[in-house]
Amino acid sequence: MKVHIKNEKMNLHFWLPTRLIFSKSIARIANSAGREYAADAMQSVPPEALEAIFTELQNIKNRYGRWELVDIQSSEGEMVQIIL
Repeated sequence: MKVHIKNEKMNLHFWLPTRLIFSKSIARIANSAGREYAADAMQSVPPEALEAIFTELQNIKNRYGRWELVDIQSSEGEMVQIIL
């Protein structure tokens, strides 16, 4: 996963390993954190569904390679881009 954040003060690029970010153990951590900090939003999401979503994101990365998750550009020239 590639993350690119750019504004007039900084130009930040960093890469995160997709297999690590979308692993089942991270899905379990995200589920427990979501239940603690966003209980209303996570109430209807079972842990198995979150693991399935993370697994499917890994499959999408393997199948299609580059896939843009977020591409935002403001009128002031600020930019946020997240590529799977």
